[in-house]
Amino acid sequence: MVAGTQKDPFAKPLDVKQPLKAPFYAMRLTPKLHYCMGGIAVNPRSEVLSTTTLAPIPGLYAAGEVTRGVHGMDRLGGCSSVDCMVFGLEAGRNAAAYLKAQGN
Repeated sequence: MVAGTQKDPFAKPLDVKQPLKAPFYAMRLTPKLHYCMGGIAVNPRSEVLSTTTLAPIPGLYAAGEVTRGVHGMDRLGGCSSVDCMVFGLEAGRNAAAYLKAQGN
């Protein structure tokens, strides 16, 4: 369907058709309750930002429910799962790069 060779059985228009490339990530989603809305600020590299300077705190990364996420103080239930996966991967990659740069 993305390649445009098959018709979408749900008749949903795709604005841009892009080829999908590996690696692919998946997670099982189930209904859940939220206990944390909002949280500490992070930048797109998942670095925790200082509350006084708004600068990244060297070597401190965060992802998931502890952060404010991309939705801020309010979001639809279930949206945090993707936040956790995407920014968890980002935090892990950047933390590893930071440690490597420190010689660890």
